[in-house]
Amino acid sequence: MKSRSPDKDIERTAGLLGEILRQIKLVWQLMIDPQVSLWVKLIPPIAILYLLSPIDLVPDPILGLGQLDDLAVLLIAVKLFIELSSSDAVHRVRGKTTSETPPYPENEVVDASYRVIDD
Repeated sequence: MKSRSPDKDIERTAGLLGEILRQIKLVWQLMIDPQVSLWVKLIPPIAILYLLSPIDLVPDPILGLGQLDDLAVLLIAVKLFIELSSSDAVHRVRGKTTSETPPYPENEVVDASYRVIDD
């Protein structure tokens, strides 16, 4: 059985966390955008209310499954919110966030090394 390198795991985790942060930023900016209709803006608060409510599709005491349904509801709500928001608003917000704060200057490569220290 092949073992995965720690470098690949770190890269995958960093990429996943970066994508989650981008989605959160997109949802927040769409929530304050006047071009997105009010009924679409109700989707994220309803999902949060579901997470906080004692009523669940799968009870939380069932270890793992109870939390998975909460996560699924949250992910579906975010996806639905972005899909139902006007495409013009989504493109404008995505373009604004990527053009205002570039992560690095264009065509510049940062070459560095790192090491993982186990405690």
